[in-house]
This record gives sequence, C-alpha cells and structure tokens, in this order.
Amino acid sequence: MHSESQLNGDVFKAAIKDRLTFSDHAEFRKLLDQVNKSGAHKCVFDLSKLAAVDSAGLGMFIIALQESKKSGWSLTLRAPQERVLALMTLAKFDKMLTIES
Repeated sequence: MHSESQLNGDVFKAAIKDRLTFSDHAEFRKLLDQVNKSGAHKCVFDLSKLAAVDSAGLGMFIIALQESKKSGWSLTLRAPQERVLALMTLAKFDKMLTIES
C-alpha cells in the first residue's frame, strides 16, 4: 500500500494505491491515526488507484468505519476500481459503508 494524504478544511483525503493486504495493517493504522490527529470531520479514501485488496484489506475498511464512529468523523470510499468494488459488493460493504463511484 502506498498512500498520499492531505487536509482540506475539515476533510481528510487519502489516496490509497497499489494493493491493500495483511502486510499493510501497521501502515493503515498510522493513516487512521493521521485522520484522528487532523481534527477532520470527514475522511475520504480515494481508491481509484487501488488495484487489489485481500480479505485483510477489506477488514481494514471495517476498522476504519469503527474508528470513524468512535472518533466522530464520517468515512467515504471513493471511486474503487471494478475489481475492488466487486469484492466490496460481494462482502456487502455497500450496505455498511458509503461508497461513491
């Protein structure tokens, strides 16, 4: 996983790129810490350059959702590629998370 992030007002935006797998857990947690420390009210993960995600990677989005509820910010997943969106839909993530095309 590679990520680039920025804070625009009260919106934290992070582009998550390449692959999101079990080995990225620590880096993903650091990204969530950045969101919390930023004071943002909304977090947007741009997934347009995320080519693949495994089951652990999907679990990280659930961790992010739990963290958002605990810390008081909203979470949006934006523009997942077809393969990633298919996995999310199969796992019914579209029922739990806000996913924008």
